[in-house]
Amino acid sequence: MTRIVFLGSPNLALPSLRALISAEGVTLAGVVTQPDKPAGRRGRNRGRQPLQACPVKEEAESLGLPVFTPRRVGEESALRVFREWGTELAIVCAYGQIFPRELLELPPLGCFNLHFSLLPRWRGASPVQAALLAGDSVTGVSLQRMAKELDAGDIVAETEPIPIAPDDTAATLGARLAEASGNLLDAALPLLLRGNPPQRPQNAAEATFCRTLRKEEGAVDFTGESALEIERKCRAYTPWPGCHAYLGTRRLGLLRLELADPPPDGPDAKPGHLRADGRIAAREGWLRLVQVKPEGKGAMDFQAFRNGNPGAVGARLTPRQAEGNI
Repeated sequence: MTRIVFLGSPNLALPSLRALISAEGVTLAGVVTQPDKPAGRRGRNRGRQPLQACPVKEEAESLGLPVFTPRRVGEESALRVFREWGTELAIVCAYGQIFPRELLELPPLGCFNLHFSLLPRWRGASPVQAALLAGDSVTGVSLQRMAKELDAGDIVAETEPIPIAPDDTAATLGARLAEASGNLLDAALPLLLRGNPPQRPQNAAEATFCRTLRKEEGAVDFTGESALEIERKCRAYTPWPGCHAYLGTRRLGLLRLELADPPPDGPDAKPGHLRADGRIAAREGWLRLVQVKPEGKGAMDFQAFRNGNPGAVGARLTPRQAEGNI
């Protein structure tokens, strides 16, 4: 029985974890996840907030599997645990940390990562969002041997191209890729267990890159971004970090919007000014707000928002908080 260690944290990693749990000829020696984090919103009482385990930890503990949550996977205590577990093969999916060379070389059968893109496109931390932002028509999952350079390892297996739907968000697309990753791992695991699986190097000249997203990137600038860029951004940033703009001092979450034709009576309107029908001009092109979330309130369709906030019609949405109210 080959002793495997799985590393992953969010819901997206669960199908791959389950593929290992049901696999024959292996022992899941342990699971490594990110440390527990404060639950709920951050604020003045953050120090008193209860800690929330990540989905992979919760599932692993419910199955009685050994779980380890190091702050850094390269610290000596983590390497010691890998040795104590007798790790022969490491499988990684959405773990979120860089592996040091010592760890990459520790399992005799190697370390392999399930990456949510068809490499070498979108190496990095946010491949699902990057594909949506770029307007890609397809994506997929790659199983790669991990190397010191981020996502540059040789490819062992990959899915067929997976179409990206026009209304896909990072949540819906990510869920499909997560299921595909579990199926890919199930099919490729026998190759990994035999050792020295067939591999092909990536073409570095074709590589594109993405980075870790920051919360502030969700601000929408209707004067600086086109309608197409904003529409893709709102889908890519759902559910996190989400998109928003400000009506005066009030933050307005932009949960859902769609591309729109210019209104017949105002094709030359200034970008960012909100019309009664929900249309709003961008730097280039038009959008229609479909669902919003006013600060301190729940999600609502635009008509309900307009009815409760008649002063919003004609006001300008800005990426930063302004002085005064509307």
